[in-house]
Amino acid sequence: MRSWVALLSILLIGPSFAQPTPFKASYSANIDLLIDVPVTATRELVKTSTGTWRFTNRASAFMAKQRETSELKFSHGEWSPLLYNYERSLFGRSRSISIDFDEAGGRITTLVNGDPWNQPWESAVQDRLSYQLQLREDLKSGRQQLDYRIADGGQIKNYQFNRLGEELLKTPAGTFLCEKLQLVRAGQQHTTLIWMAKELDYLTIRLIRIDADGKEHLLNLKSVEFYD
Repeated sequence: MRSWVALLSILLIGPSFAQPTPFKASYSANIDLLIDVPVTATRELVKTSTGTWRFTNRASAFMAKQRETSELKFSHGEWSPLLYNYERSLFGRSRSISIDFDEAGGRITTLVNGDPWNQPWESAVQDRLSYQLQLREDLKSGRQQLDYRIADGGQIKNYQFNRLGEELLKTPAGTFLCEKLQLVRAGQQHTTLIWMAKELDYLTIRLIRIDADGKEHLLNLKSVEFYD
C-alpha cells in the first residue's frame, strides 16, 4: 500500500502573474500490488478568508486513508509554503508529519509523529504539495529549468523534471494536449511520468509510476471543476 501513498504524493502546474484559479479535481487509480487496489483521490485549491491559499489532497483505498494540506501564499508567480500537514492511516497504523516554514524565525521545523527536526530556512524551498503548484506556474510562464528543492522528513530533496514533448491524451474527463514530463530524483528506483494539460493551466491529468520490477501504478483524472 505504500506505493499508492508515494504515487499520490507525487501527484498531482509572458509572465502576467494572474491570480490562480481555485479548482477541485477527482482522480481514480489502479495500483498493482498482489492484486489491483482501487484508489480514489481528490485535490482541491481554495483561497482562504485571510488571503492565503489552501491546497488539499485526499486519498482513500481499502483500509487506508491519506490527507495532505499545504497552507501557502502566492505573489508574482511564486508559491511559498507556510505550513504543511500530512496524515496517513494504513491498516490501523497512523503517521503524521507537519512542516512549519518560519521565514521570520529563519528556520523550517519538521515534526514526524511528534519528533522535531530543525533546519535553516531557505527561500524557494517547497513542500510536497506546493511544488506541484509551482510547477504549473513555471510551465505556464515558459520556464525551461524545472528544478525544485523539497522539505521532506527533515531533509531537503531535489526534484528535477525533464520535458519529453507534447502528447494528446484521452481521459474520462476529456481529451487534452499535454506536456509530458519525467520526474528525476537521486537514487530513485522507479520511473515516474506525468502528463499536464495545457488548456487546464497544466493540471496533472495522468501519472504513471513504473517500479524496478515492472509493476505499474496509474493515476487518471476523472473530473475537474474550476471556480470563479
